[in-house]
Amino acid sequence: MVVVVLLYPAYLPTFDETAERCRAMVSAFENDVPGLIDKTWGMNEETGRMCSVYHFEDRASAEARFASDGFRDFVETTLHNELELEYFDVAAVASRHPLK
Repeated sequence: MVVVVLLYPAYLPTFDETAERCRAMVSAFENDVPGLIDKTWGMNEETGRMCSVYHFEDRASAEARFASDGFRDFVETTLHNELELEYFDVAAVASRHPLK
């Protein structure tokens, strides 16, 4: 398993707008991203930054996702190429409650 952390400038001005947009995209990620276990979006309104945290079954699935034309287009047109992306091998997972 691999976790991928993305950090980028917020592309919407408020947390509420961000939450609404991200929730609208959940089903696409649940159905259309091979190897994806889960994805979490976050926003820090004070810094104007967002994050996405992905868990993938394997690194090949993660690399395929981030090499896709759709993802590259999102980075270029929405994030204006301001993206930090880092892969981590998963050493352990603790889960107390499922996210809602």
